[in-house]
Amino acid sequence: MAINSLGTGSYSWLFTSNNSKKSDSISQLWSSYGNFQNNATSALAGLTEVSANLKSVMASYDDAKTAFNAEFAESMEDLSASAAKLKDYNFNIADKENAITTSTSTDENGNVTTTTTYSKDLQAAIDTVKNFVDDYNSAINFFGEHSDVSNRIKQMSTTFGDAGYRSSLYEQIGLTAGSNGTLSINEAKLADTILNDPDKVSSILGKDGLAGKAESHVTFANSQADKLFPTAEEMLGDQIDTASLYTGKAYRNMAAYSN
Repeated sequence: MAINSLGTGSYSWLFTSNNSKKSDSISQLWSSYGNFQNNATSALAGLTEVSANLKSVMASYDDAKTAFNAEFAESMEDLSASAAKLKDYNFNIADKENAITTSTSTDENGNVTTTTTYSKDLQAAIDTVKNFVDDYNSAINFFGEHSDVSNRIKQMSTTFGDAGYRSSLYEQIGLTAGSNGTLSINEAKLADTILNDPDKVSSILGKDGLAGKAESHVTFANSQADKLFPTAEEMLGDQIDTASLYTGKAYRNMAAYSN
């Protein structure tokens, strides 16, 4: 997929990331590419500018790829850690009678507020599920936001977002799958299921359930890590060839070495 076949509008998602370092580096990549594309077809008198712009593009490409790979690695590490904790978690709560307490309070205007409090063990169990869901959703969103960059990333988005096909099972314990596979938690239902049917929670979320599936997804993603972000030649396409006509093969070699 060559950059010149896609307008920058197709990459608007790249400029809305909360990761300012990644956003800056990718923004610079497209900015540098624009200068390069405009000058690569100029007359021989512009050779110096063509060379300078190509160097800028390659430097920006390296920054963008590094930022993408760093975010990918962090996302996979976080999900791997939370899945490892969840898959063997013991959801049996010792003191079930005192695991959930409620209290009410009334303010000066007569408004009544009911507060639910969980025991330490039950809260720890709920937090373990919450942390996993947060990391799982982050991975889905990461691949979804970058799905236009390459077919492999699009495949990862589909792979990680496959929770929907077991949505009825997850709903039994208080988890709801969205249209893109991300999960939301009904905390009250999850807490009740942990107390009354911990084996069901373990079966659905444990090593033979969602946590085990997540680990398989992470293993697959890591096996593709060096192929997810497109190579410089795939991104720049014909523009590398155009520049090479003016500047020789050195810049095509530079693109190859950057991959």
